[in-house]
Amino acid sequence: MKNFFYKLLPIVQLIGIFFCTALLMVAYELLKEIFFEGKLTLWESHTITVIVTATFATVVAFFMRKCADNLVQEAQEAQAKVTGIITHLFDAVIMIDECGIIETVNPAAEKMFGYSSEKLIGRNVNILMPEPYASEHNSYIQNYLTTKVPKILGKSRREVLGMRANGEIFPMDLITSKMCIDGRLEFIGIVRDMTDYKRAEDEVKRLRQSEIQMFEHLQHELETAGRVQASMLPSNFPLFPQNKEFNVFASMNPAKLIGGDFYDVFLVDMDKVFIVIGDVSGKGISAALHMVHCMADLRLLALRDELQPDRILFELNNLLCENNSVGMFITVFCGIFNFQTGEFVYSNAGHNPPLSNAMTGCFDFMPVPKSIVLGYINDAKYSSFNLQLKSGDSIFLYTDGVTEAENQQQDLFSDEKLLELLANSGEVCARKIVELVKAEIDTFTEGVEQSDDITMLSLNYLGANNFDI
Repeated sequence: MKNFFYKLLPIVQLIGIFFCTALLMVAYELLKEIFFEGKLTLWESHTITVIVTATFATVVAFFMRKCADNLVQEAQEAQAKVTGIITHLFDAVIMIDECGIIETVNPAAEKMFGYSSEKLIGRNVNILMPEPYASEHNSYIQNYLTTKVPKILGKSRREVLGMRANGEIFPMDLITSKMCIDGRLEFIGIVRDMTDYKRAEDEVKRLRQSEIQMFEHLQHELETAGRVQASMLPSNFPLFPQNKEFNVFASMNPAKLIGGDFYDVFLVDMDKVFIVIGDVSGKGISAALHMVHCMADLRLLALRDELQPDRILFELNNLLCENNSVGMFITVFCGIFNFQTGEFVYSNAGHNPPLSNAMTGCFDFMPVPKSIVLGYINDAKYSSFNLQLKSGDSIFLYTDGVTEAENQQQDLFSDEKLLELLANSGEVCARKIVELVKAEIDTFTEGVEQSDDITMLSLNYLGANNFDI
C-alpha cells in the first residue's frame, strides 16, 4: 500500500489529501453539532475547531515527515548501492552531460586513463580520445540530440581507441547508454581496457603463424621422408630384364605420407631371387624407421651363404629384439625362389598367408607355418615350407591393408573376397594381378579414406630357359 502511494503523481497525492481533509472536516462539524446539540457559543465552537485542526495537522505533518524520511533513506541507500557498484566495478565508468562534459568517473577510469577525478570532472570527454575522434565527438552528440537516431547508443560492445594522460593510445571496448536525471539527458559509457587482450590476441596469432610454419616445414620433411622411403623400395620394373624366367611387380600405397609396410626383391645368386613383404606395427615415423632397420638387417642376412628363410627370420628376430625398446613388432613373409628349378622355399612370421595357383591350378591360400611375429621374444623358432612352381604359376603376397580395406558401410574387403577375385580372374601376369586387386579395392571402398598401408607383391614363373619378353 505504501509503495502504491509513493508511485502516485504528486498532484494526485495533493488532490487526494485535500478531499480526505475536507471529508474529515465535514464529519467533524456534523459530529460536533450532534454531540453538543447546538449549545456551543461561536467562540467555544471556533476554539474546539482550532484545537482539533491543529491536532490533525500535526498528525498529518508527522505522517508526511515520516514518509519523506523513508523516501530519503531509500534514495540514499539506492545511491550508496549504485555508487558502491560503480566504485568497485572492474570496468571504467564515465558519465557525461549532453554537452559532453564529464560529471562522474569511477576509480577504474582514473587508473585506466591516468587522470584523477578532479582533473576529469568538468572537462570535455574528448580529452580521453585521440584525433580525429576527439574533434568529431561533439558533433556525434549534437547529431543525436537533433535527430534522436542513435549510432552507438545501446548497441553491443564496439572497439574504439582511447588516450591516456601520458599520450599513450590504447584499444578499448566501449558500450554506451543514455538516461534522464531530473529532466536532464546524460550519457554513460562503460569502458574496458583491451591492451592485454590485444597483446594476447597478437601472441596467439603469432603462435598460430609459427604453428602453421612448423606444420608446413614438418609436412615438407614428411614428404621428403616419404620420397626417401619410396626410393628404398624396388620400383624400376622390370627389375631384372636379363632374367626371362620370371617377372615380378609390387606396389606400396601408405595411408599417411610415410608408412610401415615394406617389400623387397633382390638376387641372392645367379639362379635365386629373394622376395619379402612385411608390416611394422603402428604408423608414421617410428614405424618407418623400424622398417628401415628391418630391411637393412634382412638384406645382410639374406645375402649370407646357405641361409634358409627360417634361419633368416630367426636371426632377424634376435636382432630386432636387441634394439626394440619401444616394443614394436613386425610381421614378415619371405622366400627364396630358384627360377631355374621352380622351387620356392619360404617362411612366415605372423604374416598374412600368400595366394598361389601352384598347388591346384587355381588360386588358393598357401600353407604357412604357425609362428610368432618378429621382435617380440628372443630365440623364437621358425619353419620353412617348399612349393614347386611350374611355368605359368604365380604367387601373390600382400599386407593386411588389402583385406581390411573398408567401404562406407564399414564392411571389410576380406580374405574371401580377395580369394574369389583371384580365383575367378584367371590372371597370372605379375603386374596385372597387382593392378587388378588395386582397382577392385578402389571400387569397393568408394572413396573412403585409406586407414592402413596397402602393399602387394606378385611373382610369375615363366619357366627355365624362357626367352620371351
